[in-house]
Amino acid sequence: MKSIKNFLFIVAIALLSFIKNFCSNIYFRLTSIYLLYSGLLAIYAIVILSVGSGIAFDVYFFSSVIYNTSYFNLSIMYPIIFFRLKINLNNKFFSTLPKINLELGNTPFVFNSLEIGYENIKFSLLGVAGVYKLINAQDSERFYIGSSVNLARRIQEYIYLTKGIRLPQSSSEVEISKTPSSKWILVILELTTPQLSLVLEQYALIKFKPTINKNIKVIPKINSQWSNLSIAIKKIIELLSLFDKNSFGYERFQKFLKVYTIAKDLKYDIEETNNKYYNNLVFVYDKDLPNKEPIVYSSINKVLKSLLISYGTLIEYISNKYIFKGKILFSFEPLCLKDFIFYSYKPTGDNQLRKNVFLFNEENELVFEFKSAREMARHFKIDAKLARTAIERGIYLNFKIVSKLVSFRKKIFVFDSKNLNLITEFKSLTLSMKFAKVSFYNMKKLLETNKVHNGKIYSYSKILKFL
Repeated sequence: MKSIKNFLFIVAIALLSFIKNFCSNIYFRLTSIYLLYSGLLAIYAIVILSVGSGIAFDVYFFSSVIYNTSYFNLSIMYPIIFFRLKINLNNKFFSTLPKINLELGNTPFVFNSLEIGYENIKFSLLGVAGVYKLINAQDSERFYIGSSVNLARRIQEYIYLTKGIRLPQSSSEVEISKTPSSKWILVILELTTPQLSLVLEQYALIKFKPTINKNIKVIPKINSQWSNLSIAIKKIIELLSLFDKNSFGYERFQKFLKVYTIAKDLKYDIEETNNKYYNNLVFVYDKDLPNKEPIVYSSINKVLKSLLISYGTLIEYISNKYIFKGKILFSFEPLCLKDFIFYSYKPTGDNQLRKNVFLFNEENELVFEFKSAREMARHFKIDAKLARTAIERGIYLNFKIVSKLVSFRKKIFVFDSKNLNLITEFKSLTLSMKFAKVSFYNMKKLLETNKVHNGKIYSYSKILKFL
């Protein structure tokens, strides 16, 4: 009996392999081929279930699915049969269609390289959201945490990144690209729904404090196609209970809670509901009325049309925390009263100002920060003139560029050397040089050493630290 089962098992596999190869060489779009392929796959599944091969299968039949070209680079229609295949991984049963577990602290699934991880999840987790960790096997102190609504596709992108097929899209990816994919340990921390992926990523960032991530703040985002945000809101409230009220974690999840609660009641246009990407809600405050509820726009496009401003202007004012038209504050997340003090008016021209350069990706996330056009040119290995032109245009490759004028003037404080009382302060090196009647180099030396000069001590700090 056992030999008959094994024979049937081998015949079924051989038959499936033949049909797959045959179908790949003809016009697969023909309906008859669809039905033939689907029927034979179904027969194959039934044979497997009947003979008992020692591997547990659950069979899920779905109608034909059209894969959108922007997601999978395919435009043809395939009949799909999903199998739930249980594989033993470190004594943990891993299912290709897993039961969603919203507890991030549970034992994760670990793969010793990106390739091993991808081979195990490329079909099973295609289109499945989750939170993951990448650990540098050569230096376990260096690790990265992220989330994706499509884990399989994200891991494939990292493999391409480490092989030089794809260019780094952030400073974190620059570091990841320098280590071979075989030296990155993949840890799947959580499998979840798209609504919860950013929420749980924020929790993981706070809990694990990754060393590669440049920012541990996750900006709450919404997809207008999400039909139910109640599960996410319930989870956010649960996570809020884990933090003290004055903690960073509590502050972050308060913002998530407000964004998701507002988004739950928003009405979206047809254009927005057809958008498969995340949407940034835009909060508009009046700085003179801090206790007034903000105007909330369901998308960036609505803000641009309503206020008649450009996308570049909006991103510039949000990223630099500039006050727009004397009183308007923009933000991608809710503000509290203490956040208002970080907003300022856009500085005017000054020969002591330099341009810091910020690059944002298509999801409005800050991915690169440079102190000058020259530094940007060095990073991308381009001519400095090209970098300056890109900064003026506000765009380079797929990045939106925002510059910020930053003053490099330093205040200089003058103390009485006898009683150490503060005598005066100057806003520039030039003024302090005139006061002390010394050259530029001598003034720099006085500031570096805090040596007494004509009964006075010069310092960049208002407090003399050596005392």
